[in-house]
Amino acid sequence: MSRSTLLRAPLLLALLALAAFTTQAQADPRWKDGEIVIKFKENARAQDIARIRGALHAQHLKHFRRLKADHEKISGLTVEQAVARFKNDPAVQYIEPNYIVHTNTVPNDPMFDQLWGMQKISAPLAWDVTTGTDILVGMIDTGVDYTHPDLAANIYTNPGEIPNNGIDDDQNGYVDDTHGWDFVSQDNDPMDDNGHGTHTAGTVGAVGNNGIGVAGVCWHARILPLKFLSSGGFGFTVDAASAVEYATMMHARVTSNSWGGGSFSELLRDAIADANAEGILFVAAAGNSASDNDELPSYPATYDLPNIISVAATDSRDNLAAFSSFGVHSVHLAAPGVAVLSTTPENTYSTFSGTSMACPHVAGAVALILSRYPELSAAHAKELLLESVDPLPNLHGVVQTGGRLNVARALAGPDTIPPTAIQDLAVASSTSNRIRLSWTATGNNGSTGAAITYDLRYAFGPITEATFANATRFLNMPGPALSGTHQEVTVTGLEPSTSYTFALKALDGFGNASPIMSIVQAVLGRADFASVSLSG
Repeated sequence: MSRSTLLRAPLLLALLALAAFTTQAQADPRWKDGEIVIKFKENARAQDIARIRGALHAQHLKHFRRLKADHEKISGLTVEQAVARFKNDPAVQYIEPNYIVHTNTVPNDPMFDQLWGMQKISAPLAWDVTTGTDILVGMIDTGVDYTHPDLAANIYTNPGEIPNNGIDDDQNGYVDDTHGWDFVSQDNDPMDDNGHGTHTAGTVGAVGNNGIGVAGVCWHARILPLKFLSSGGFGFTVDAASAVEYATMMHARVTSNSWGGGSFSELLRDAIADANAEGILFVAAAGNSASDNDELPSYPATYDLPNIISVAATDSRDNLAAFSSFGVHSVHLAAPGVAVLSTTPENTYSTFSGTSMACPHVAGAVALILSRYPELSAAHAKELLLESVDPLPNLHGVVQTGGRLNVARALAGPDTIPPTAIQDLAVASSTSNRIRLSWTATGNNGSTGAAITYDLRYAFGPITEATFANATRFLNMPGPALSGTHQEVTVTGLEPSTSYTFALKALDGFGNASPIMSIVQAVLGRADFASVSLSG
């Protein structure tokens, strides 16, 4: 695909933002003709749903199990007419086209004989700490050549599926999905027929130290091929959302998304938000329009979701690539994206350029971080990644962090500062079988920020540091608020007229726990409870 083709889409996106659903140019359609996505409100009446489906002459194509939306083929109305007619219907949550999206690759440069990008992000130093583990990475792209000698050992195999028996053994809705899925042909063979997906997969997780080819950022990542982009490098939002939903269902920890285009899609945003709820990071290429994403959003990179990491591209001199999109608020960091060498189909290697090539450097770095710190939450993995960039003057005011990826710094050493001890755990009220406790939130590092989780324990007798782990854990705790915030929880299911001891710790993302400094003793159903503070 030529650079001029890739750079045309952002201009059309700008026009669509000003005048949505204007007439499409046949040579460059922005959505698939005759198809829409519709999500009805939870309280929508059956007769209203039937009325709308009837008006659309809807032919059902797909139901999104987790997202509760439907992909429909329509007739009688154009896509524009259907959206205009029903977007404000009280029974409709949203209705939108099946937008076309495309890869972010720009034309190839001459082949390089070294992985300059790995040197630039200090990957060799990071590999001194860890070369990675089997973190599952969803490669949402043009597919992956899963037979490539530099990738085959790292391709994910579905343990719940018996290959080629024609049965959906794991009952996930996909038959014989041994190595992912092809959402273009709707079959279980996500083989790459473009080259783009195999290239990005190699940067994430080509096998390292095997004596052949190249090494990915995470040498032992599990690559999950999810093909939704065709051999021509374009696809549809319905299939993109399907791929994200599949990655969520299969418990990926991170997805690599080197594609963009189309207008704002509620369906696609829903899918990424659902991934966020499951603790999955969504790494996205910022785009190749050389424009400011703060002013002209580029989707999916610019969706306002906390699990998205938007990546710009830099060259070997740490300059922002001429084609790269940017944005001090909407683009988080930069990574190598010019003349990047990686795997391509049929046991070949090629150099590509684009934010498509920057994105998998970051996705691989996330996999490496999670390899070392497997209990780290998605939010804290993202925070660690962004706090560890190499600050560069020419990226200041260009991307949010003002820096370029440095994976070695992210792995340099875990946070050893525990949260400050909670000093004021107290009983706010109690009944015969429940008790309401209150306290002031502590921080993540000392008294700064917010901890990652709480550990509340209770027992019939005393609780000390030595006996804390043996006490009963209360699981329904709220998430920690910012330091200094008043918080409360109600502990239920307790025995009436029974004396209990409660102790609370705060933990950060690295498992550092605050000491026990505050213990509460209470007898359920009585008002004469006491708070006892311990010194250690």
